[in-house]
Order: sequence, then C-alpha cells, then structure tokens
Amino acid sequence: MTSDIKDLQPTMRDLMKHVSNYPDINLNDMIKGIVLFVAKNEVILNIPNVGLGLVRGKELYNEEYLSSIKLGDELEAIVLDLDNERQMIELSFRAIGRDKIWTAIKAEYDGRSTVDAKVRDANRGGFLVRVQGVDGFLPASLLSPTHAIKQVGIEDKSLVNQMKKYVGQIFKVKIISINEDADTLIVSEKGVSDELAKLKLSQYKVGTIVEGTVVGAVDFGIFIRFDEDLEGLVHISEIAWKKVEDPRSEYKIGDKIKAKIVEIDKDNRINLSIKQLLPNPWITFAKSTKPGDIFKGKVSKIVSYGAIIVNDEDIQGLCHISQMSESTVENPSQIHDILKVGEERDFTVLGVDIDEKLYLTILPFEKAKVIQEELNTKQKDRSATE
Repeated sequence: MTSDIKDLQPTMRDLMKHVSNYPDINLNDMIKGIVLFVAKNEVILNIPNVGLGLVRGKELYNEEYLSSIKLGDELEAIVLDLDNERQMIELSFRAIGRDKIWTAIKAEYDGRSTVDAKVRDANRGGFLVRVQGVDGFLPASLLSPTHAIKQVGIEDKSLVNQMKKYVGQIFKVKIISINEDADTLIVSEKGVSDELAKLKLSQYKVGTIVEGTVVGAVDFGIFIRFDEDLEGLVHISEIAWKKVEDPRSEYKIGDKIKAKIVEIDKDNRINLSIKQLLPNPWITFAKSTKPGDIFKGKVSKIVSYGAIIVNDEDIQGLCHISQMSESTVENPSQIHDILKVGEERDFTVLGVDIDEKLYLTILPFEKAKVIQEELNTKQKDRSATE
C-alpha cells in the first residue's frame, strides 16, 4: 500500500508543469542558475522559474574550479537528473568547467603568458605540477637555475629527496605543450627565468665583478650563481693561476666567491674568471728574477726538446735539451739519463720574460750562455735562408 502511495506522489517535473512559464528542461540540457550555497562537496543553484539545482561530488569538476565560485555568480551546468532524492535538479559542472579551463589554458599557451604551477610531486625526471586545474609535467631540464639541482655524482634516491623539498611550492612557468585529449600539459620554468635573466643580464658587461655562490662543480670547471637567477661558468683554466687538476678540490658547493665576467656569448651564456681577480704570480716572479738566479724546481715532464720544470708556486720553466750537457745530446731518449720525472734540484735561470717564458739550465752559467748564443745564431741563420 505504501509503495502505491509513493508512486502516486507528484515529481518536481509534474508540479512544475502547472507553472505557466515553466521552461521545457530535458536531460543533458545546459541551463543557467544563480549560486545560493557553496560548500566543499556541493553547490546549490537557484534556477529561475524552475527551482533548485544541485552540483556535487565529482560533478564539481575539480578544486580549482570550485574555488573560483562565489555566491551570486551566474553559472552554467548540464542537467543529469530532473528530480533527485532531494527534490532538486541534479546538475554537473564537469563538461562546462573543463571547457572553460581549457579555453583559459589555450589562451595562456598561445599568448606565451606566465602562469602559476603548484608542485605536487617529484621524480628524477622532474616535477608533477598542477596548472589552473590541469595536471602537468615540469622536466628537470627546464627548471630555472634557482631550482635546478646538479645531477653529477648524485644517486637517484638522494636527488629525488632534494627535489621533493619543493613539493607544495608555486613556480612561475610557461606552457610549452598541451594535450587536451589527455588533460595534460608540459611547462617550462626556464622559459620564464630566461626572460628575467636576459633582462638582468642587460645590466652587466664584460669586466663586471660579481659575487655569487658555487652551485656546481664538474671536471671542466665550477658554476657560480649570482643576482638570484644568473649563472656563469668558471672554466678550469680560469680558477687559479696554478694548474688545477680537479675543480672540486678548490671550491665546494655553497662557497661564496667573487668572479669577473670575461664573456657573454650570443646565447647569453656567461663565462667568468676567478684568477683574473688574483695577483698573477708570474708578474711578481718575472720582476724579482734575473739571469743567474737559482730556481728550485721539480721535473714534471720530459719532452723531445727538453724538460718542463715546476716550482712550489707553479711557475714553469724549460730546460732545453741543449742545456743539459756540455757535450751534445744527440737523442732525446738520453734526457732520461740526465733528469728524472719527479726529481727535485737547483736550476739556473738563463732567461725570463714577461710573456711567461722561463729558460733554465743545469750547466755552469757562463757556459750555458755561450751555448744559448750559439743556438740563437743558428736559428737566425736558418730563418734568413728560409
């Protein structure tokens, strides 16, 4: 009996048929309503001349779309049910909300605009982000220098742990690829930082001295970050006046250092020098050294024309094959019978000039000068005949 009475109860649609201006509403129609109530899990709309409409659960589309809704807004929704268990019209924002968000995403993409991306998670390849309600990916290779993590020598687990510290943060990015069918996109933070860096870099010129922090060290040099997001390379040859075997032994990540800009190339890559801010030991040596002085050094290398000698200050000199014996050394292999690599001994300065050329001898100084003069004469004669 109870079920029969329930079946006889009029539905919302039956009642509204008696309203003269009741619009004809069908499933999947798009209708408009005024927002009366907004909560975490539902939104109630007042639909003129109809009644109340309810949007709830997954039909709210996503948190980003819900957060943009305010009381009094006029919104569009799709009809799912003409009369739900609460005597309301069941509605959905999903299709309309998705269309609006993707319209906005496409506009940002076409206009190359800067947008906010919230970091949701990280893996070795980069960051999973959320942009205006759409899932995206920010590759590690497209991070700005501020957030980039040097991967050289870092284990996967340690690297990911370092990257996860950014979860929850907002990065300024540009959308570089969209896939509306898959509801995904790819973004670049470097695109934004490159523009900012280019603007900042315009304020610098070759010769400018900057102060920054060491953010990376590799076999061929160290990277210094300055002015927040500008980064330059100090090549291994520009770290010090002495020969540097491993940049990592000279500077550690986090060290504060001053450097001089020596080049800004056409791609806005910055090359720096530390050694140009340091006294050149050769100049001091050349000014204080004269022929006949004793040079204490170590044989670092033997070559076909002589031996390379280095002292404790990394000043290098050449002891020519002609300055090793009063009798002529015919074969370069004989050099090994006279000097040994690693051998330390006193040499006599035969000549020194400001162009970092140092000539040494192990012969008596006067005898060495005669040999050198004879060698110079032969070279002049050979040049004249050529």
